[in-house]
Formats: sequence, C-alpha cells, structure tokens
Amino acid sequence: MAKQQRSLRQTHAISPNGRGQSIEQHESYDDSLLPDSGELARLQALDPTIIDWLKERAEKEQDGRIRFNDRKMDLLEKSTSKAFRIDILTCTYAFLIIMGGMSMSYYLLSAGQIITGSIFAGGTMIIAGNAFLNFRKKFIKEDKK
Repeated sequence: MAKQQRSLRQTHAISPNGRGQSIEQHESYDDSLLPDSGELARLQALDPTIIDWLKERAEKEQDGRIRFNDRKMDLLEKSTSKAFRIDILTCTYAFLIIMGGMSMSYYLLSAGQIITGSIFAGGTMIIAGNAFLNFRKKFIKEDKK
C-alpha cells in the first residue's frame, strides 16, 4: 500500500572563510490507497477475493480521510471566527477605555484642573495610539514564527 522513501545526503565543504557542512534531505511518501498492478496480481493469486477486500478498505480509508478533512476545516473556521470576535471585542473595549479616558479628561478640564486634564488627555491619546499601532504587529510576529 503506502510506500515510504527517505534519502539523506551530507557534504562537507571547505571555503576560505572556514569549514561548512551541507545537509540535503529528501522524503517522499506515496499514500496511494491501492498497491500497484504487479502486487495486485500476486495478491489475487494468493486469494481471489483480495481485490474486493482491498476496494472496500480503500473506500473506508477515503471516507475516513474526507471526514478528517471536514473536521479540520470546521476547526479552522471556528478558530477564524473566534479570532475575528476577539479582534472586534478588543477594538470595542479599547474604544470604550479611550472614551472613558477622554471623558475623565473633559471632566478635569471643566473642573478647572487644566494641567491635570491635559496630561490625562495626552496620556490617553499616546497610550491609545500606541495600542492601536502595535495591535496588528504582535499578531504578525506570532504568525511568522
């Protein structure tokens, strides 16, 4: 049925800058559900019903692969929608915190504390700008790993 092949080639190189080593690795995996025709003929000579049995097994394995891929796609869709909901919630809460900070700054300014209100508003704007600018950078760096 499935045939695996692995080859490994290793070379040592000497350059003017020093010694080096190069490794090349090649793996191939044949996941064919049925054996090749020569092997099928030999198996049928041993047992005349083996072809039908192999066909049934291949159908079951194919159905299993389809179910596995369907489950994998469902998990991926759920993960994507969950990440989208988290992004929306993050932006919503950030907006609410910014509005709360700006409201507090307005309250301080209207109460006559101009310096405190200005510092509070400036700090809120700097923190909000930094949060929004770094929001996607964090996720992009995690994806590249």
